[in-house]
Amino acid sequence: MQRWLAGCCLLLGVSFASGATPVAPTVPGNYAGELLQRLHKASPGLLSGTISAASPKSKTVVVVASTEAALSGSPADPLDTAALTGGTSAVVDEKNAVIIVRSPLQDVSGDPVGVLRLTYAYHSKSDVTAAGDDAARVRNWLQRRISHAANLFDPLPYEPDAPTDTYAQQLVDEFLDKYPQIEILAIHATPPDSDYNIIAGSNIGRLGKKADNDDMRCVFTGKPNLEVNSTGKRFETEMQLHDRAGQLVGAVGVVVAYKKGDDRQALFTQADRIRVELEKRIPDAASLFRKATPAAAPAAAPSPRKAVTG
Repeated sequence: MQRWLAGCCLLLGVSFASGATPVAPTVPGNYAGELLQRLHKASPGLLSGTISAASPKSKTVVVVASTEAALSGSPADPLDTAALTGGTSAVVDEKNAVIIVRSPLQDVSGDPVGVLRLTYAYHSKSDVTAAGDDAARVRNWLQRRISHAANLFDPLPYEPDAPTDTYAQQLVDEFLDKYPQIEILAIHATPPDSDYNIIAGSNIGRLGKKADNDDMRCVFTGKPNLEVNSTGKRFETEMQLHDRAGQLVGAVGVVVAYKKGDDRQALFTQADRIRVELEKRIPDAASLFRKATPAAAPAAAPSPRKAVTG
């Protein structure tokens, strides 16, 4: 995770520095809050951030999460909601020496989920371009970590005492960076001294979520779950996951973009190759729940176990 944060600083970092003081992020009450907190910690140039979206039970757009605690849960700013259809805009507030960038926010499939508002310090006109570029990269980073609009409202922690900042999560972040075709990646495993298989790492939160019957059928039988999701835009592959010695540790879900007519066998083969590479990075099941380190575990020779097919 530390390595990811360092990279994110380069990705998001701007050399803005002014009298404006970054707003301390609130303690995340939901998944959107966690995402903002990660961004805030990674970027010293980001003064504040707000995500607004429509609640799953309402069409009213509200502030899902904000680094400004008083805003969370309140109706969205009309200027923010206008960005839903008006597109990205960057406004300079010279009085307060800030640049406010508003952008439509999308999920991993490119479907609209809400609006992102980011505030940067302002010194000169050149800062507007820099802020716009950074805001676009922030938006794209967020997009790859949102399954759908309701995902933003997921409670945090999703399950009490769910392990976070783990090696499993580190692997997810690294593979997401390495493979841009991955829309969703989730590692399911059983923590030491536990009887429950849970999500140990994913790019859509929900850490600690217990495996369902489909997950466990895949774990027990070795038969992969292959299906197109309800929107018809994603091909979901779930496969048994082993450590580098070939010992069963759980399951891994790999989701990629799909459109009618795509070769499903080719998509499965692609996902299976990712699984094989991932297994080389897992010393054993317990390692997935150890605290993330700057350097990932070294790769080892491939397991002689054959890939699951069918």
